Amino acid sequence: MKQTQKYARACQVLTFPHRTQNDLYMELNRLGWYWNSQNKEWERDDTPAKLATQLIRVRVWAATDKVEQAAELFLEKAEDNGLRLIEKSAPYINRPPNQNDSRIYLTFEDISDNS
Repeated sequence: MKQTQKYARACQVLTFPHRTQNDLYMELNRLGWYWNSQNKEWERDDTPAKLATQLIRVRVWAATDKVEQAAELFLEKAEDNGLRLIEKSAPYINRPPNQNDSRIYLTFEDISDNS
């Protein structure tokens, strides 16, 4: 495994049998630890968790001439699977050197479990 500062400090914070760095990071996150990239330290945050959002947000990124079609395909499939479209953005062209790509943002609400 690559011996990055993040990984080295994670090993100092938690002795946990792991096969990948990501396994260790996920366990730290589960225990309330988060990597502060500015301070280069793992920090613990015991702030009580808020309820999860009921929205599902998706970014569709594709070639500018295909992004609308890709968004529509995703939208149709999402609606077939119990999601209701709340918002669809206009296509945003990316900055150079990716100016031949665009992105569209979709926001859905899951209506499949509403009782």
